[in-house]
Amino acid sequence: MELIIRHRDREETVHLDRTESGYRIELGGIDYEVNVAHDGGAIHSLLIEGRQHEVTMRRQKEGVYWVNSTLGVDEVEVMDPLTHLARAAHEATGSGAKQVTAYMPGRVVEILVAEGDEVEAGQGILVLEAMKMKNEIQAESSGKVEKLHVEQDQTVEGGDPLFEIS
Repeated sequence: MELIIRHRDREETVHLDRTESGYRIELGGIDYEVNVAHDGGAIHSLLIEGRQHEVTMRRQKEGVYWVNSTLGVDEVEVMDPLTHLARAAHEATGSGAKQVTAYMPGRVVEILVAEGDEVEAGQGILVLEAMKMKNEIQAESSGKVEKLHVEQDQTVEGGDPLFEIS
């Protein structure tokens, strides 16, 4: 399993695999063997490379946790790669036209607007089929469709531009 972890201004991709004795975690190109025991609550005892660590985790909101360890207490955000790509694709790029990019590979199955159309926040712009699921990509804000970068039946990769709204 792959997860994206954000802590302060640092972001890391973590690969997590179950093993007979716990987990194998790959972080920053280094593999760690981790055994986990917990009390049924928020306290976890981690045995990492022979060293024991006591960690308390409390969920603040979806995907956000307060982690308390010997290093202190801090907020950590955990998300799956799809959520991470979707968030990155929709972050504001400043003033002017905002470009929206594909959050994962797929195929454009329908375009719902034309260049120059005025759209409302939440209005569907196009339908992207990814992993056999149809996803309506919507305008995050009201504005004018400045540019459509795709055509119907076109395949796209994650990060490819789809459209721009100003």
